[in-house]
Amino acid sequence: MAVAGALVVAGGIATTAGLFLRWVRGRVGSDPAYDSGPLSTIIQDLLTLPTYFVDVNLIKKQ
Repeated sequence: MAVAGALVVAGGIATTAGLFLRWVRGRVGSDPAYDSGPLSTIIQDLLTLPTYFVDVNLIKKQ
C-alpha cells in the first residue's frame, strides 16, 4: 500500500511540477520544452522517497 500510495502522489506532484514549469518558462518567453522534462524528473526523484516514508508512517500508525 505504501509503494502504491507513494507512486500515485509522486506522479501527481511530477505532473503538477511539469505543468507549472512549462507555464513559468512560457511566461518568461523562452521555450518551455527545454527545462520541463529534466526538472520535473529531478523533482519527482527528490520527492518520491520522502513521500514513501510519509506513507509508511501513516500506514504504520493505523
